Amino acid sequence: MFISSIGWLGLWFLGKQGAEIKVENSDFIVEADEFFNFGGATPKETLKLFIAALEKNDLILAVKYFIPENRETESEDLMKLYEIHLLGDLLKDLKSIKSGKGLDDGRYRFEVLDETGQAAAELELIKNQKGFWKIISL
Repeated sequence: MFISSIGWLGLWFLGKQGAEIKVENSDFIVEADEFFNFGGATPKETLKLFIAALEKNDLILAVKYFIPENRETESEDLMKLYEIHLLGDLLKDLKSIKSGKGLDDGRYRFEVLDETGQAAAELELIKNQKGFWKIISL
């Protein structure tokens, strides 16, 4: 499988080389997030819900699975992928994810592997105060 690094990965990482999103206050106020209950009870469930939304081209639903701080940026990025017809490449790569690993209390990371088995991209999630897994970043 060629991970389309020229495609959606290139778009994600343009200008973001070495950039890492850190959430300093992981205990964001649930009440301020009207979509706090969008997500799964497990990271894998949230990934499946996110993929299902993308399969329907429902970008509005898809961004509800992100933490509030990143929703606007991720919405813009998903819209760009949709407009340049690369959303299908993203979907294919997300569906190829086999497993992930817990990082620390309330965090989980999936890796998208390229054809050589090397990590080409990451999908990081965090568990909110109500127990739902939300996507931090792609």
